[in-house]
Amino acid sequence: MKLFTLFIFLFFSIVVVSQNNIISEKQIDSLLQIVKKTASNSEKVKLLTSYSGKYRYVKNTKKLIYKAVDISEKTEEKDLITTAYYALGNYYYYNTQLDSSLIYLQKANDFVDEIKEPLFKSSILNSLGGVYKKQGNISLSLSTMLASKSYLDKIDTLTLSKEKVYKYKGQNLVLNNSLANFYNQMEEHETSLKYYDIAFQNALKLNSKANAGGILTNKGDLLLKMGNYEESLKILLEAKELKLEGNAPLRSIGNSELNIGIAYLKNGYYNEALKSYNKAFQIYSKINNPSGLINTLTERGILYNNRKEYTKAKEDCEVAKNLSIQHKDLEYQAKSCECLFEAYKGLGDFENALENHQLYVIANDSIFSEKNIKKFTQLQMQYDFDKQQEQQKLEAQEKELQRKLYLFFSITVLIIALLLGFFFVKNRNKNKLISKALDEKEVLLKEIHHRVKNNLQVVSSLLSLQQRQTKDSNAQQALQEGRNRVKAMALIHQNLYQDNNLAGVNTQQYISKLVTNLVATYKTTDKSIATNTNIDSLKLDVDTVIPLGLIINELISNSLKYAFINKNSGEISVALYIKNQVLTLEVNDNGEGLPKDFSIENSDSLGYKLIRSFSQKLDAKINLESSEKGTNITLKINKFKTE
Repeated sequence: MKLFTLFIFLFFSIVVVSQNNIISEKQIDSLLQIVKKTASNSEKVKLLTSYSGKYRYVKNTKKLIYKAVDISEKTEEKDLITTAYYALGNYYYYNTQLDSSLIYLQKANDFVDEIKEPLFKSSILNSLGGVYKKQGNISLSLSTMLASKSYLDKIDTLTLSKEKVYKYKGQNLVLNNSLANFYNQMEEHETSLKYYDIAFQNALKLNSKANAGGILTNKGDLLLKMGNYEESLKILLEAKELKLEGNAPLRSIGNSELNIGIAYLKNGYYNEALKSYNKAFQIYSKINNPSGLINTLTERGILYNNRKEYTKAKEDCEVAKNLSIQHKDLEYQAKSCECLFEAYKGLGDFENALENHQLYVIANDSIFSEKNIKKFTQLQMQYDFDKQQEQQKLEAQEKELQRKLYLFFSITVLIIALLLGFFFVKNRNKNKLISKALDEKEVLLKEIHHRVKNNLQVVSSLLSLQQRQTKDSNAQQALQEGRNRVKAMALIHQNLYQDNNLAGVNTQQYISKLVTNLVATYKTTDKSIATNTNIDSLKLDVDTVIPLGLIINELISNSLKYAFINKNSGEISVALYIKNQVLTLEVNDNGEGLPKDFSIENSDSLGYKLIRSFSQKLDAKINLESSEKGTNITLKINKFKTE
């Protein structure tokens, strides 16, 4: 009971954010004088450790914790030593001394009685999981956090006192938020949202508004990544209000301002976004937080690019880039380089634009590979953890059967049942291994398509830079047409690595993006060209989509260049469907029409040569109808493959 009482004080000094996060040396000395006058060693350790946690283990609380360790070690009382070591481990964790933190948390874990104090055991394991995560040991981190949760799940809350139920809810808050953050990092979004909701409800039950705001901020950030911008903004604004009501630390308020700025930007509210970014910058500058400054400067630079204020964007993102390299923040190194690419391009400094684009591609590829490694690690860890749990269960069953062997003759029937279960588990494990191998193959294929897409983007960027430096209009047009063909192929690989089905390309998404990109490329400010797509929901293999996409690219490009020369507006329609086992492509425009003597077969232009070549590859018949009201080109494709 003594250990539990100590832990209650220590736990809530961590979970409930303090009204004041600064403690002076004078306050420290005054508290040490009070401790001297305290009668029992238990009370002394309780006061020292609880105040350390209350002030979030800032550096000058080290005196308090060392005093608690000294008192507990002299008494040689196991409960007091466990509490003091747990506090010291948390102190080192909050001050990023991870090796020292690990030593004392492991000592506390060895001392704690997991039978009598499962809640304390769970808290120690959760802290250990946090250390492992910061050290990059993802497998051990998640297995430790899941072990922590298993201790909580075994507790029958109906048997707990009111005080212990309150503690149980608090521990669930911390653990579920930790698991949510982990699954967020691993891009298991639905699982992460589930844990955030559980943690948020626990925080409200504890009336811990600052923690509730922090959890909502995490959820809002995840919704941003998922593209749910309106709901994200609403949640982030609510989270900030909760933090302010709960007197959360400045760093936490800064995180809210930064995320709110990003949400405003995603929703198109540029002025509001800039105000939030400026507030975040002021906060992070005041508390000297490099990570927050990197994030804020990069996001503000992106906003300036959107507003075409390229000089300001360059200034912010150059600082962010240097800081991100210094602090080894790979994600924001990539984002700041991408921001600089757009800024230098807008300023006409193509040499620096290309240099930063190359750095962005390199960093982005590293991030993609790192995520895949983490995903592999997670799958392997989850498999190992499940296997360990299953093994422990089988061992317990076997011991029980051995005990009953000498008492009951019917043990033979149980042995047969065990054998059947063994072969069932063995077969299921084989299926898991096969499934894991298929998952690995799918991830590798996605990475291949991702790298091909990136390489094609580099080629497109090089052509763009060359186009800007070329004065001859014919050469510029030829380079633009080359870029369009490269983009058409890059879109295919982008769709493949973003889709769960790597065998085929979603024609609705691909053709819609292709048409949109082409109109954006050719449309001038004095013309209004509308597009209409009617694409069946098809999955076509790559060998079909590549020539099909390039044909569409040439036909749309021709319409945009020539069909509306003497018109202020027009419409282009694209349809793709299967009828009578024939894939049909129709491209129409209501432009001026082709010359009366025009023939696709006799045309010498590169575009129509490509159309003829790719039509032969698809075994397609071309039909052209043209008049003063517009042009209709239909392809009847016989050689295609759906997935």
